[in-house]
Amino acid sequence: MGLEQYNQGYNVGVGGVVVRGRSVLFVRRASRHGRGNWQIPGGFVERTETLDEAVVREVREETGVLAGVQGVLGVRSRWDTTNSTYVVFLMRPEAGEPVPGDEVDRAEYLTLSELDALEQVPEVNRAIAARALGVARNLLYPADVENPRGGEYCLFLG
Repeated sequence: MGLEQYNQGYNVGVGGVVVRGRSVLFVRRASRHGRGNWQIPGGFVERTETLDEAVVREVREETGVLAGVQGVLGVRSRWDTTNSTYVVFLMRPEAGEPVPGDEVDRAEYLTLSELDALEQVPEVNRAIAARALGVARNLLYPADVENPRGGEYCLFLG
């Protein structure tokens, strides 16, 4: 494949599972794609940021909540018309209460039973919330490793 075709049809997204007590922070999509779906906050990674920086930014933009990354909870790989990778982070709230932000019309902490009572909850989001609230998380944690080439760098290890 030539250089002009490299990275065409690919995208990388992140989702932030912000856990407070027995609840997970969810948003309801107001944008054209996924309108009405309840899901964890997240979005696409910008070219100038690491995955962990992207998820902190996306959670803050969509909910007003500043949350810190605890580790990687899961990874979703999908191919349909594009090749899409989605990295799910477990996060802890550090400041702020949920307020709807970019591309969402609701933002709130929900228990699993509250989530089950809602319509339009994609199964992947329900499964992610259940794992985040479960005992066995098996996270990949940020490791303190120096990047000899400079620039932003974050390695997650189990």
